[in-house]
Amino acid sequence: MKVPWVSKKKMAHKAGQLLDAFEASAGYRVKPPIPVEEIIERTLGLKLIYTDLTEILGAGDVLGATYVESRTVCINERLFERGGEGRLVFTCAHEVGHWVLHRRYVTAQGKGDRSNKKAIVCRAADAKAPIEWQADYFAACLLMPEREIREAFEKVCGPKPLVIGSVGSAAGSSAPCEAPCLEQWPLISAAMCETAGFSNISKQAMIIRLQELGLLINNTSAGLNWQTLLALEA
Repeated sequence: MKVPWVSKKKMAHKAGQLLDAFEASAGYRVKPPIPVEEIIERTLGLKLIYTDLTEILGAGDVLGATYVESRTVCINERLFERGGEGRLVFTCAHEVGHWVLHRRYVTAQGKGDRSNKKAIVCRAADAKAPIEWQADYFAACLLMPEREIREAFEKVCGPKPLVIGSVGSAAGSSAPCEAPCLEQWPLISAAMCETAGFSNISKQAMIIRLQELGLLINNTSAGLNWQTLLALEA
């Protein structure tokens, strides 16, 4: 599905508006960990279902699906087997991103087509598509609000961005922000999650969010991408 370009600023604003709406209905200020399941059901009024989408849709890499007409968010229950809470929660937030940003395009494209199920199906193979990238960015903004991230980063690493200049630490430092190097990203992520209460966020998602906000700058020749992060954590 083709969707129009949306600025990061606008997506962050929409995520903030959703958090504000949840706070208004819940009657308290929401803090990490962000209760995304409650947001789906309580604020958006959607049904949240965990089911075997692999069997239902006949595809092994399906993560989630958002059915616009029935106002239902489905998460592949096999994610419980594949990883920790972070992956599951991020997928929920990703589907929220589709609902907020893209549901009107599904409805528009489905007009006059009786076979159209009016759904957005998310597959790992489509991760680079604009619609999926937008939902990922929205999810990051929702689960890791910029204010909380910056406050936690200052406590953990100080007020200035952290510049990574080497892949490994010659001195063998184990401190998250002492002579920062690429292999220390799990320490930095763990310290961030613990400091601010991001208990339902994966270390990969946290490190990517720090890069997006310019708080972590990679000056090495090694790309700090998803594959690199998984290799370093292993």
